[in-house]
Amino acid sequence: MRHRLHRFTVAVVSLVAAAGAVVAAEPLTDAPPVWWDDDRRDIPQPAEREPNLLRDQIHTTFVLPVGRNASPSALTRRIGTLFGGDHVRPAANVNALDEVPNSTWFTNRIGFFPMSVDAAARGPGEGNGPDGSGPWTIFSAKTEGVTPGFNVRDAKGDAYLIKFDPQGFPGLTTGPGAISARILWAAGYNVPEDVVVTFRREDLVLGEGVKIKEKGVKREMTEGDLDAILARVEQVSSGEYLAISSKFLTGTPIGPFNYRKRRKDDPNDHVNHENRRELRGLRVFAAWLNHFDSKQHNSLDMYVEEDGRRFVRHYLIDFASTLGAGARGPTPMYGWEFGFDAPQTFARLLTVGLHEDDWRRIERPADLAEVGYWGIEHYNPKGFKPLTPNTAFAGMTDRDGYWAAKIVAAFTDEQLHAICETAKYRDSAATEHVARVLAKRRDVIVRAWFSRVPPIDFFRVEAGHVVGRDLGLERNLWSPDKTRYRLRDVAVDEGRSRQGERTDWQTVERLEIPLAEASGPFHAYEFQVDHGDGWSDSVIAYVSRSGRLVAVDR
Repeated sequence: MRHRLHRFTVAVVSLVAAAGAVVAAEPLTDAPPVWWDDDRRDIPQPAEREPNLLRDQIHTTFVLPVGRNASPSALTRRIGTLFGGDHVRPAANVNALDEVPNSTWFTNRIGFFPMSVDAAARGPGEGNGPDGSGPWTIFSAKTEGVTPGFNVRDAKGDAYLIKFDPQGFPGLTTGPGAISARILWAAGYNVPEDVVVTFRREDLVLGEGVKIKEKGVKREMTEGDLDAILARVEQVSSGEYLAISSKFLTGTPIGPFNYRKRRKDDPNDHVNHENRRELRGLRVFAAWLNHFDSKQHNSLDMYVEEDGRRFVRHYLIDFASTLGAGARGPTPMYGWEFGFDAPQTFARLLTVGLHEDDWRRIERPADLAEVGYWGIEHYNPKGFKPLTPNTAFAGMTDRDGYWAAKIVAAFTDEQLHAICETAKYRDSAATEHVARVLAKRRDVIVRAWFSRVPPIDFFRVEAGHVVGRDLGLERNLWSPDKTRYRLRDVAVDEGRSRQGERTDWQTVERLEIPLAEASGPFHAYEFQVDHGDGWSDSVIAYVSRSGRLVAVDR
């Protein structure tokens, strides 16, 4: 019995040690970091995915959370967090500088490169919507469901999906749809060209042979059907309708992507989706925008052709359920709880209704009919919950959250205001309010994540020095008078093992250190910051003997 107990103890200790261990980093090489993912190779067209919505919601709400929290490997990793590990493995698609390379999923934009105010407001297209020089020809329509809509071709032959606000709430979802699409595009994601438009009944004509579905049966659409659709839409002025136009994406749609695993019939899809940093970090942007309806059905894969190659590009779509609004109107609860949230439900039962949820204390801004439950009071970015649990969101680490937060930090007040103007709110006070709340939420998010991961970043080798940037000071989150830095360095080999003794800590006023004399193939420069509450964890920049920045560890 003693021998069995001993073996069991050794096994448990080994598992805990393994779970707590830091995953070995890639060996250092004197080469430029990878900035483009090789996922545009020519492939045959994958099959179209059509996941069942109800089955997916049951699976993501009940089955997957149990697997994430109760499997032996998950339990082992959670024990490992007590020893410095993380609850999941690190993101699998970052480069040596801990950044996300450009791919069919994500393109580095704001924060990495300058972006003008006009470019941020314009978004992924020209920003004009359907051409108004001629009628819009309806070629398909949806009369059933919460909100009706139809598809049109404009005078140029471009196709658009036309969607409306919930009845009685003009501007409530069309505005947020345009705003959120532009923010996510500027951040780096692929999104459609969504533009708020107005039109009149006489601007619409029925195409030949247009069909609609009524009680499950298709029939030819009539002018009366079109009038019935518009009768469910509130006019913003006499004879004028408000909508959001979403331009059809280029290529062939092949269904949504899943937030876990990979598309088996796409050879370019070589990273499990739950391990993609841009999908993990999307949780931070969703928390910023209160994009609670972030299920897989609000994504779309397109089979596209570029430069003679055919491959899949991955899009996020449909941002009407953001900024405190949803398909049925203003929604205070969404973003605070899952659709089925057992802990919250049991808390209400156990306290016999005495427990007051935070979302019940939220109020809509007075006298702003176009704005939903959108404010800063009680806002907790780390407490955000989508309507259905998201596997990628659940796997977000501190490094993933920091990566997203520094992109959020790059949005200026001027850019946010210009983006909010594209909502075309009829009340200018609504534009001011939404922009102001976006800016305040931005600052809360940035402070929260910069407090967990030191915001020392964007290292470069310049004039014989290693130079970094303090993103916290750049965003005015901390006082320069209370900020100080310290650094030290040591020669290392390809495996990051020390090749000599570290220098003593040097306290300095700037994130800058002269290049050391080459005594090994690489040199590690270790930086820490104190913003007034003690020294942070380290950020290490590695420079090769040739003077090239080759890696960053956090």
